Amino acid sequence: MLHFYTTEVPPFAFTDRAGRITGYCIEVVHALLRRTGDRGEIVSLPWARAYQTALSEPSTVLICPKRTEEREKLFQWVGPLFSTSTEFFARTQDSLRINSLEEARGVSSVLIQRNYYSVPDLQRAGFQNLYLTTSPLTSVRMLLGGRAPLMVMDRLMLPDLLRQEGVSADAIESVFTLSPDTGYLTFSRDVPAAVLKRWQSALNDMQRTGTLNQLKRRWLSGELPR
Repeated sequence: MLHFYTTEVPPFAFTDRAGRITGYCIEVVHALLRRTGDRGEIVSLPWARAYQTALSEPSTVLICPKRTEEREKLFQWVGPLFSTSTEFFARTQDSLRINSLEEARGVSSVLIQRNYYSVPDLQRAGFQNLYLTTSPLTSVRMLLGGRAPLMVMDRLMLPDLLRQEGVSADAIESVFTLSPDTGYLTFSRDVPAAVLKRWQSALNDMQRTGTLNQLKRRWLSGELPR
């Protein structure tokens, strides 16, 4: 049996009002479980705990983390499930323009979720102005409230967060792209190669038949003006 761990990152994975874990990546996992015939349970935890559990316990799967160089050898990978980008965002009304990381380092503060994977990269790049928040929604609220001029976030997460706040999608705009990203499933190192092959084959079949694109249109169709 596989043990799946995720965190609250709508629209990829989140707990709805009925207490059910749902979202794009969750539906993909359910579809893959049906196709592979494997059994699994999905648990939502704070990200730091989910990540450490995936590193330390056998037969574990992280749902939709970004594939990075630092993580590459820690896990086995099945995907990609989606492509996105991490970007700097500003309030549209501020008409802020950022053309380089150097300019972003020069603003008063940059909002970013505490455990977001880009935090170490930005710190290594000399950012001493990071304001670490407890959640993506907190970052959005602080940016809208004028608490900081910039925010770093996954582009696909933002439309849902703005809807939660009852704010128009054009209230926030992208001003600079930090990195292109891809979301995967990560399997712990003890999972047999045959299982990885079965899951990758099932995912490839979902892509080939259009099933994956149908789920993307349902969950990831929110768009922001550039």
